[in-house]
Amino acid sequence: MKPKALCFYMCTAVFCIPFFAQTVFDLTVQPFSETEFFADGIQIQPRVLETDKSIAQVRFNFDTPPAKLEIKHEGFRPVIIEENALVQKKGFAFLSPQNSQYDVATVFPTGKKPKSLRFINEKLIAAALLDGNGADIIDIQTGTVTRIKPPDDYARKQGFVETLVLPGQNELWLSQMTCACVHVFNLPGFDYKCSIQTSGSWSKVMAYNHANNRVYVSNWISKDISVINPLFYTEETKIPVAAVPRGMAFSQDGLYMYCAQFEDDSGKSRCRLIKKNLTDFKTLGEGGSKGAKRHIVPDYRSERLYVSDMFNSCIEVYSLKDDSLIASIGVFNNPNTIALSPDGRRLYISCRGPNHPEKGYEHKGLVTGRLDIIDTHSLTRIESIEAGNQPTGLDVSSDGTLIVLSDFLDNRVRLFRFRSPFSNLDIGGITPYTE
Repeated sequence: MKPKALCFYMCTAVFCIPFFAQTVFDLTVQPFSETEFFADGIQIQPRVLETDKSIAQVRFNFDTPPAKLEIKHEGFRPVIIEENALVQKKGFAFLSPQNSQYDVATVFPTGKKPKSLRFINEKLIAAALLDGNGADIIDIQTGTVTRIKPPDDYARKQGFVETLVLPGQNELWLSQMTCACVHVFNLPGFDYKCSIQTSGSWSKVMAYNHANNRVYVSNWISKDISVINPLFYTEETKIPVAAVPRGMAFSQDGLYMYCAQFEDDSGKSRCRLIKKNLTDFKTLGEGGSKGAKRHIVPDYRSERLYVSDMFNSCIEVYSLKDDSLIASIGVFNNPNTIALSPDGRRLYISCRGPNHPEKGYEHKGLVTGRLDIIDTHSLTRIESIEAGNQPTGLDVSSDGTLIVLSDFLDNRVRLFRFRSPFSNLDIGGITPYTE
Protein backbone atom coordinates (compact mmCIF):
# COMPACT_ATOMS: atom_id res chain seq x y z
CA MET A 1 0.00 0.00 0.00
CA LYS A 2 1.37 3.43 -0.96
CA PRO A 3 1.68 5.74 2.12
CA LYS A 4 -0.19 9.04 2.08
CA ALA A 5 1.35 12.39 3.05
CA LEU A 6 1.76 12.84 6.79
CA CYS A 7 0.38 9.33 7.33
CA PHE A 8 2.06 6.16 8.58
CA TYR A 9 0.59 2.68 9.08
CA MET A 10 1.05 0.57 12.19
CA CYS A 11 0.29 -3.01 11.13
CA THR A 12 -0.63 -6.10 13.13
CA ALA A 13 -1.53 -9.59 11.92
CA VAL A 14 -5.20 -8.56 11.83
CA PHE A 15 -5.41 -4.98 10.59
CA CYS A 16 -3.52 -1.75 9.91
CA ILE A 17 -4.07 1.44 11.96
CA PRO A 18 -3.25 4.74 10.24
CA PHE A 19 -1.17 7.16 12.35
CA PHE A 20 -1.30 10.82 11.29
CA ALA A 21 1.67 13.01 12.20
CA GLN A 22 0.69 16.09 14.14
CA THR A 23 2.09 19.61 14.12
CA VAL A 24 3.31 20.44 17.62
CA PHE A 25 3.59 24.14 18.42
CA ASP A 26 4.77 25.53 21.77
CA LEU A 27 3.74 29.05 22.65
CA THR A 28 4.98 31.39 25.38
CA VAL A 29 2.09 33.70 26.26
CA GLN A 30 1.63 36.68 28.59
CA PRO A 31 -0.80 37.33 30.17
CA PHE A 32 -2.06 33.76 30.38
CA SER A 33 -4.97 33.82 32.80
CA GLU A 34 -8.28 34.31 30.93
CA THR A 35 -6.53 34.38 27.56
CA GLU A 36 -8.42 32.57 24.77
CA PHE A 37 -7.06 30.73 21.74
CA PHE A 38 -8.76 30.34 18.35
CA ALA A 39 -7.70 28.16 15.41
CA ASP A 40 -9.39 29.46 12.25
CA GLY A 41 -12.11 31.00 14.41
CA ILE A 42 -12.77 27.91 16.52
CA GLN A 43 -11.86 28.17 20.19
CA ILE A 44 -9.35 25.56 21.35
CA GLN A 45 -7.62 24.78 24.63
CA PRO A 46 -3.86 24.10 24.64
CA ARG A 47 -2.04 21.93 27.13
CA VAL A 48 -0.23 23.93 29.79
CA LEU A 49 3.44 22.94 30.05
CA GLU A 50 4.62 25.49 32.58
CA THR A 51 3.39 28.61 34.35
CA ASP A 52 5.51 31.42 35.75
CA LYS A 53 3.40 34.12 37.40
CA SER A 54 1.57 35.85 34.50
CA ILE A 55 3.55 33.91 31.85
CA ALA A 56 2.81 30.41 30.61
CA GLN A 57 4.21 27.99 28.07
CA VAL A 58 1.49 26.02 26.33
CA ARG A 59 1.42 23.36 23.63
CA PHE A 60 -0.85 22.87 20.64
CA ASN A 61 -1.20 19.61 18.72
CA PHE A 62 -2.68 20.16 15.26
CA ASP A 63 -3.65 17.33 12.93
CA THR A 64 -3.74 19.98 10.26
CA PRO A 65 -2.16 23.38 11.00
CA PRO A 66 -4.76 26.17 10.90
CA ALA A 67 -4.40 29.10 8.55
CA LYS A 68 -4.09 31.28 11.60
CA LEU A 69 -3.89 30.95 15.36
CA GLU A 70 -5.40 33.92 17.18
CA ILE A 71 -4.68 34.77 20.81
CA LYS A 72 -7.20 37.06 22.53
CA HIS A 73 -7.59 38.64 25.93
CA GLU A 74 -10.17 41.26 26.88
CA GLY A 75 -8.58 44.71 27.06
CA PHE A 76 -5.54 43.63 25.02
CA ARG A 77 -4.71 43.73 21.31
CA PRO A 78 -4.95 40.23 19.80
CA VAL A 79 -1.93 38.44 18.37
CA ILE A 80 -2.24 36.42 15.16
CA ILE A 81 0.23 33.71 14.17
CA GLU A 82 0.02 32.56 10.55
CA GLU A 83 0.26 28.96 9.36
CA ASN A 84 3.77 29.32 7.96
CA ALA A 85 5.01 30.39 11.41
CA LEU A 86 3.46 27.40 13.17
CA VAL A 87 5.87 24.99 11.47
CA GLN A 88 8.73 26.70 13.35
CA LYS A 89 7.64 24.71 16.44
CA LYS A 90 7.97 27.63 18.89
CA GLY A 91 6.56 31.11 19.17
CA PHE A 92 5.43 33.79 21.58
CA ALA A 93 2.46 36.06 22.19
CA PHE A 94 3.14 38.91 24.60
CA LEU A 95 -0.10 40.84 24.37
CA SER A 96 -0.24 44.64 24.68
CA PRO A 97 -3.06 46.57 26.37
CA GLN A 98 -5.42 48.26 23.93
CA ASN A 99 -4.25 51.73 24.90
CA SER A 100 -0.51 50.93 24.92
CA GLN A 101 1.82 52.67 22.49
CA TYR A 102 4.09 49.62 22.37
CA ASP A 103 4.07 46.08 21.00
CA VAL A 104 6.56 43.27 21.57
CA ALA A 105 7.73 42.80 18.00
CA THR A 106 9.92 39.79 18.70
CA VAL A 107 12.03 38.10 21.38
CA PHE A 108 15.49 36.60 21.28
CA PRO A 109 16.97 33.88 23.49
CA THR A 110 20.37 34.67 25.00
CA GLY A 111 23.01 33.11 27.20
CA LYS A 112 22.59 33.14 30.96
CA LYS A 113 21.65 36.40 32.69
CA PRO A 114 21.77 39.12 30.03
CA LYS A 115 22.82 42.01 32.29
CA SER A 116 22.88 44.95 29.89
CA LEU A 117 21.97 45.83 26.29
CA ARG A 118 23.44 48.19 23.73
CA PHE A 119 22.41 49.12 20.18
CA ILE A 120 25.64 48.86 18.20
CA ASN A 121 23.89 50.14 15.09
CA GLU A 122 20.40 50.00 13.57
CA LYS A 123 20.41 46.19 13.32
CA LEU A 124 22.79 44.79 15.96
CA ILE A 125 22.41 44.61 19.75
CA ALA A 126 25.07 43.55 22.26
CA ALA A 127 23.93 41.68 25.38
CA ALA A 128 26.56 41.30 28.11
CA LEU A 129 26.14 37.99 29.97
CA LEU A 130 26.73 37.91 33.70
CA ASP A 131 26.74 34.09 33.80
CA GLY A 132 28.10 33.57 30.30
CA ASN A 133 31.54 33.60 28.69
CA GLY A 134 31.17 36.88 26.81
CA ALA A 135 28.41 38.81 25.07
CA ASP A 136 25.70 37.82 22.60
CA ILE A 137 25.40 39.84 19.40
CA ILE A 138 21.79 39.86 18.21
CA ASP A 139 20.85 40.66 14.62
CA ILE A 140 17.29 41.95 14.99
CA GLN A 141 16.62 41.63 11.26
CA THR A 142 17.64 38.00 10.78
CA GLY A 143 17.21 36.76 14.36
CA THR A 144 20.77 35.40 14.40
CA VAL A 145 22.47 35.34 17.82
CA THR A 146 26.25 34.94 17.90
CA ARG A 147 28.66 34.90 20.83
CA ILE A 148 31.79 37.02 21.15
CA LYS A 149 34.24 36.36 23.94
CA PRO A 150 37.75 37.22 25.09
CA PRO A 151 40.50 34.58 25.43
CA ASP A 152 39.57 31.52 27.47
CA ASP A 153 41.51 32.58 30.59
CA TYR A 154 39.04 35.46 30.87
CA ALA A 155 35.94 33.87 29.34
CA ARG A 156 35.68 30.98 31.79
CA LYS A 157 35.52 33.40 34.74
CA GLN A 158 32.25 34.91 33.43
CA GLY A 159 30.92 38.11 35.07
CA PHE A 160 30.42 40.33 31.99
CA VAL A 161 28.45 43.45 32.83
CA GLU A 162 28.27 46.26 30.27
CA THR A 163 29.24 47.26 26.74
CA LEU A 164 30.29 50.59 25.27
CA VAL A 165 30.64 51.64 21.63
CA LEU A 166 33.53 53.92 20.70
CA PRO A 167 32.49 54.99 17.19
CA GLY A 168 35.63 57.10 16.62
CA GLN A 169 37.74 53.97 17.02
CA ASN A 170 35.24 51.47 15.59
CA GLU A 171 35.37 49.42 18.77
CA LEU A 172 33.03 47.63 21.17
CA TRP A 173 34.19 47.54 24.81
CA LEU A 174 32.99 44.87 27.23
CA SER A 175 33.51 45.09 31.01
CA GLN A 176 34.16 42.00 33.15
CA MET A 177 33.83 42.44 36.90
CA THR A 178 35.39 39.12 37.92
CA CYS A 179 38.68 40.03 36.22
CA ALA A 180 38.50 43.80 36.82
CA CYS A 181 39.12 44.51 33.17
CA VAL A 182 37.66 45.73 29.90
CA HIS A 183 37.90 43.78 26.64
CA VAL A 184 38.10 45.50 23.27
CA PHE A 185 36.63 44.11 20.04
CA ASN A 186 36.98 45.64 16.59
CA LEU A 187 33.91 46.74 14.63
CA PRO A 188 32.29 45.65 12.45
CA GLY A 189 33.84 42.17 12.56
CA PHE A 190 33.96 41.70 16.37
CA ASP A 191 37.44 40.21 16.32
CA TYR A 192 39.14 40.42 19.72
CA LYS A 193 41.74 43.19 19.98
CA CYS A 194 43.02 43.48 23.55
CA SER A 195 42.15 43.57 27.25
CA ILE A 196 42.64 46.54 29.57
CA GLN A 197 43.39 45.71 33.18
CA THR A 198 42.20 48.13 35.84
CA SER A 199 43.72 48.40 39.30
CA GLY A 200 40.24 48.41 40.82
CA SER A 201 38.08 45.53 41.96
CA TRP A 202 34.86 44.45 40.21
CA SER A 203 34.93 46.86 37.26
CA LYS A 204 31.38 47.29 35.99
CA VAL A 205 29.89 50.45 34.48
CA MET A 206 31.59 52.40 31.66
CA ALA A 207 31.02 55.96 30.46
CA TYR A 208 32.76 57.92 27.70
CA ASN A 209 33.66 61.60 28.07
CA HIS A 210 33.86 63.12 24.58
CA ALA A 211 35.49 66.30 25.84
CA ASN A 212 38.72 64.66 27.03
CA ASN A 213 38.48 61.37 25.12
CA ARG A 214 38.57 59.21 28.23
CA VAL A 215 36.59 56.15 29.35
CA TYR A 216 35.58 56.01 33.01
CA VAL A 217 34.99 52.63 34.65
CA SER A 218 33.35 52.36 38.07
CA ASN A 219 34.77 49.70 40.39
CA TRP A 220 32.29 48.23 42.87
CA ILE A 221 34.40 46.65 45.62
CA SER A 222 37.36 49.06 45.58
CA LYS A 223 34.94 52.05 45.52
CA ASP A 224 36.78 54.04 42.90
CA ILE A 225 36.64 54.96 39.21
CA SER A 226 39.33 54.01 36.70
CA VAL A 227 40.24 56.58 34.03
CA ILE A 228 41.29 54.87 30.79
CA ASN A 229 43.01 56.43 27.80
CA PRO A 230 41.45 54.68 24.76
CA LEU A 231 44.37 55.62 22.49
CA PHE A 232 46.86 53.59 24.53
CA TYR A 233 44.41 51.16 26.26
CA THR A 234 45.85 51.93 29.67
CA GLU A 235 44.52 53.07 33.03
CA GLU A 236 45.91 56.54 33.76
CA THR A 237 44.60 57.07 37.28
CA LYS A 238 41.73 56.33 39.65
CA ILE A 239 39.19 58.63 41.24
CA PRO A 240 38.34 57.83 44.87
CA VAL A 241 34.65 57.64 45.82
CA ALA A 242 33.25 57.43 49.35
CA ALA A 243 30.59 54.83 48.47
CA VAL A 244 30.02 52.20 45.77
CA PRO A 245 29.97 54.00 42.39
CA ARG A 246 27.58 52.91 39.65
CA GLY A 247 26.41 55.03 36.71
CA MET A 248 28.29 58.13 35.54
CA ALA A 249 27.56 61.13 33.34
CA PHE A 250 29.33 64.35 32.47
CA SER A 251 28.57 68.04 32.16
CA GLN A 252 28.25 69.18 28.56
CA ASP A 253 31.71 70.76 28.64
CA GLY A 254 33.16 67.55 30.09
CA LEU A 255 34.74 69.30 33.07
CA TYR A 256 32.55 67.65 35.71
CA MET A 257 31.34 64.16 36.48
CA TYR A 258 28.09 63.10 38.10
CA CYS A 259 28.28 59.74 39.84
CA ALA A 260 25.48 57.54 41.18
CA GLN A 261 26.44 56.11 44.57
CA PHE A 262 24.77 52.81 45.33
CA GLU A 263 25.62 51.73 48.87
CA ASP A 264 28.01 52.63 51.71
CA ASP A 265 30.69 50.58 53.48
CA SER A 266 28.11 48.81 55.62
CA GLY A 267 26.02 47.83 52.58
CA LYS A 268 23.26 50.30 53.38
CA SER A 269 21.36 52.15 50.65
CA ARG A 270 21.79 55.65 52.04
CA CYS A 271 23.82 57.32 49.32
CA ARG A 272 23.35 60.42 47.20
CA LEU A 273 24.29 61.69 43.75
CA ILE A 274 27.70 63.37 43.80
CA LYS A 275 29.41 65.86 41.48
CA LYS A 276 33.18 65.80 40.99
CA ASN A 277 35.64 68.18 39.39
CA LEU A 278 37.63 66.20 36.82
CA THR A 279 40.68 68.42 37.26
CA ASP A 280 41.45 67.61 40.89
CA PHE A 281 38.73 64.93 41.50
CA LYS A 282 37.31 66.84 44.45
CA THR A 283 33.65 66.33 45.32
CA LEU A 284 31.81 69.61 44.77
CA GLY A 285 28.42 68.61 46.10
CA GLU A 286 25.76 65.99 46.75
CA GLY A 287 22.14 65.87 45.73
CA GLY A 288 18.88 63.98 46.06
CA SER A 289 17.46 61.84 48.82
CA LYS A 290 19.52 59.08 50.42
CA GLY A 291 19.08 55.82 48.55
CA ALA A 292 20.67 53.46 46.02
CA LYS A 293 21.45 55.54 42.93
CA ARG A 294 21.88 53.27 39.93
CA HIS A 295 22.00 54.87 36.49
CA ILE A 296 22.34 58.39 35.04
CA VAL A 297 21.27 59.87 31.70
CA PRO A 298 21.89 63.52 30.77
CA ASP A 299 19.78 65.58 28.34
CA TYR A 300 21.78 68.64 27.37
CA ARG A 301 18.96 70.11 25.27
CA SER A 302 16.66 70.44 28.26
CA GLU A 303 19.60 70.88 30.68
CA ARG A 304 18.41 67.99 32.81
CA LEU A 305 19.90 64.95 34.46
CA TYR A 306 17.85 61.78 35.10
CA VAL A 307 18.91 59.37 37.87
CA SER A 308 17.36 56.04 38.88
CA ASP A 309 17.12 55.23 42.60
CA MET A 310 16.51 51.55 43.31
CA PHE A 311 15.95 51.92 47.04
CA ASN A 312 13.32 54.66 46.74
CA SER A 313 11.77 53.27 43.50
CA CYS A 314 11.91 56.62 41.80
CA ILE A 315 13.52 58.67 39.06
CA GLU A 316 15.14 61.89 40.23
CA VAL A 317 15.34 64.81 37.82
CA TYR A 318 18.05 67.43 38.32
CA SER A 319 18.80 70.75 36.65
CA LEU A 320 22.17 70.89 34.91
CA LYS A 321 22.11 74.67 35.40
CA ASP A 322 22.45 74.63 39.18
CA ASP A 323 22.30 70.90 40.12
CA SER A 324 19.01 71.43 41.97
CA LEU A 325 16.48 68.61 42.28
CA ILE A 326 13.50 69.36 40.01
CA ALA A 327 11.31 66.31 40.62
CA SER A 328 11.14 62.82 42.06
CA ILE A 329 8.88 60.51 40.03
CA GLY A 330 7.64 57.25 41.50
CA VAL A 331 8.03 54.13 39.35
CA PHE A 332 7.76 50.36 39.84
CA ASN A 333 10.04 48.49 42.25
CA ASN A 334 13.81 48.52 41.79
CA PRO A 335 14.31 50.81 38.78
CA ASN A 336 17.53 49.74 37.12
CA THR A 337 18.70 51.03 33.74
CA ILE A 338 17.23 54.16 32.13
CA ALA A 339 17.33 55.32 28.52
CA LEU A 340 16.14 58.52 26.88
CA SER A 341 14.39 58.59 23.51
CA PRO A 342 16.37 60.48 20.84
CA ASP A 343 13.87 63.36 20.85
CA GLY A 344 14.04 63.60 24.64
CA ARG A 345 10.28 63.13 25.02
CA ARG A 346 10.28 59.76 26.80
CA LEU A 347 12.40 58.21 29.51
CA TYR A 348 12.38 54.40 29.62
CA ILE A 349 13.07 52.52 32.86
CA SER A 350 13.75 48.82 33.36
CA CYS A 351 12.14 47.99 36.71
CA ARG A 352 13.26 44.66 38.12
CA GLY A 353 10.38 44.36 40.53
CA PRO A 354 10.61 43.18 44.16
CA ASN A 355 13.46 40.83 44.94
CA HIS A 356 12.70 37.33 46.11
CA PRO A 357 11.89 37.83 49.81
CA GLU A 358 14.26 35.06 50.93
CA LYS A 359 16.74 34.32 48.14
CA GLY A 360 17.53 37.77 46.72
CA TYR A 361 17.51 39.25 43.23
CA GLU A 362 19.31 36.39 41.47
CA HIS A 363 16.21 34.23 42.03
CA LYS A 364 12.78 34.82 40.55
CA GLY A 365 10.60 37.03 42.72
CA LEU A 366 6.88 36.76 43.33
CA VAL A 367 5.90 39.17 40.54
CA THR A 368 7.39 40.04 37.17
CA GLY A 369 9.24 43.26 36.46
CA ARG A 370 8.07 46.12 34.25
CA LEU A 371 9.09 48.58 31.58
CA ASP A 372 8.02 52.02 32.80
CA ILE A 373 7.79 55.08 30.56
CA ILE A 374 7.93 58.70 31.73
CA ASP A 375 6.77 61.69 29.70
CA THR A 376 9.59 64.18 30.20
CA HIS A 377 7.39 67.22 29.48
CA SER A 378 4.85 66.49 32.19
CA LEU A 379 7.32 64.47 34.32
CA THR A 380 4.70 61.79 34.85
CA ARG A 381 4.68 58.04 34.27
CA ILE A 382 2.48 57.35 31.24
CA GLU A 383 2.86 53.57 30.91
CA SER A 384 3.94 50.57 32.95
CA ILE A 385 4.28 47.44 30.82
CA GLU A 386 4.54 43.98 32.36
CA ALA A 387 7.79 42.25 31.43
CA GLY A 388 9.63 39.13 32.58
CA ASN A 389 11.73 38.11 35.56
CA GLN A 390 14.15 40.81 36.72
CA PRO A 391 14.43 42.99 33.58
CA THR A 392 17.75 44.84 33.76
CA GLY A 393 19.28 45.70 30.36
CA LEU A 394 17.67 48.48 28.32
CA ASP A 395 18.41 50.61 25.27
CA VAL A 396 16.63 52.65 22.59
CA SER A 397 17.38 52.68 18.87
CA SER A 398 18.81 55.83 17.28
CA ASP A 399 15.46 56.60 15.61
CA GLY A 400 13.44 55.96 18.75
CA THR A 401 11.20 53.30 17.19
CA LEU A 402 12.65 50.28 19.01
CA ILE A 403 13.25 49.55 22.67
CA VAL A 404 15.12 46.46 23.85
CA LEU A 405 14.73 45.02 27.33
CA SER A 406 16.47 42.00 28.85
CA ASP A 407 14.63 39.62 31.15
CA PHE A 408 17.65 38.83 33.31
CA LEU A 409 16.40 35.57 34.84
CA ASP A 410 14.52 34.39 31.74
CA ASN A 411 17.61 34.53 29.51
CA ARG A 412 15.90 36.45 26.75
CA VAL A 413 15.56 39.88 25.19
CA ARG A 414 12.29 41.56 24.24
CA LEU A 415 12.19 44.00 21.37
CA PHE A 416 9.37 46.54 21.66
CA ARG A 417 8.13 48.58 18.73
CA PHE A 418 6.82 52.09 19.35
CA ARG A 419 3.46 52.49 17.60
CA SER A 420 4.23 55.92 16.16
CA PRO A 421 1.88 56.96 13.33
CA PHE A 422 4.91 58.37 11.52
CA SER A 423 6.98 55.18 11.67
CA ASN A 424 7.30 53.09 8.50
CA LEU A 425 9.57 50.51 10.11
CA ASP A 426 8.58 46.89 9.55
CA ILE A 427 10.20 44.23 11.74
CA GLY A 428 7.95 41.55 10.29
CA GLY A 429 5.24 41.53 12.93
CA ILE A 430 4.82 38.84 15.54
CA THR A 431 7.34 36.15 14.71
CA PRO A 432 8.33 32.84 16.25
CA TYR A 433 11.61 32.31 18.02
CA THR A 434 13.81 29.32 18.75
CA GLU A 435 16.08 28.48 21.64
